[in-house]
Amino acid sequence: RGESHYCYASGPADMRLLSMLALVASALAGASAASECAFVGSAIARPAVRAQVSSPASAVQMRGAVKSTKKKGAKVRSAVAKRMKVTAGGKVLRRRANKQHLLTAKTHKNKKKASKIGQVNSDTMAATYRSILGH
Repeated sequence: RGESHYCYASGPADMRLLSMLALVASALAGASAASECAFVGSAIARPAVRAQVSSPASAVQMRGAVKSTKKKGAKVRSAVAKRMKVTAGGKVLRRRANKQHLLTAKTHKNKKKASKIGQVNSDTMAATYRSILGH
């Protein structure tokens, strides 16, 4: 027991094989020589660690969370949620077009108009967006 045990491994596949062998040896020998084995590979020496086996009863307790009885609402479409906003009064606001690229070819007046926040004018489209956004 006085001498140290080293397992020389050249790559990750050898390291996996040696760790599996160490686990089997520790299970058979009661963690005597196998637990003292250090893996020397790629200039790193790590002591072997025994895997902890959990009992089936604790595994059953760890499964899924408690189910909620609260009714879930409809999912909000995130693409619309990123682009639209519903005000407190129920109006649907949006960004205007023509402000993304090729701005040097556009006049200052056009760029200024495109910077403003727009409103969805169509009542049917505004109602559609409100229902999609959950309002």
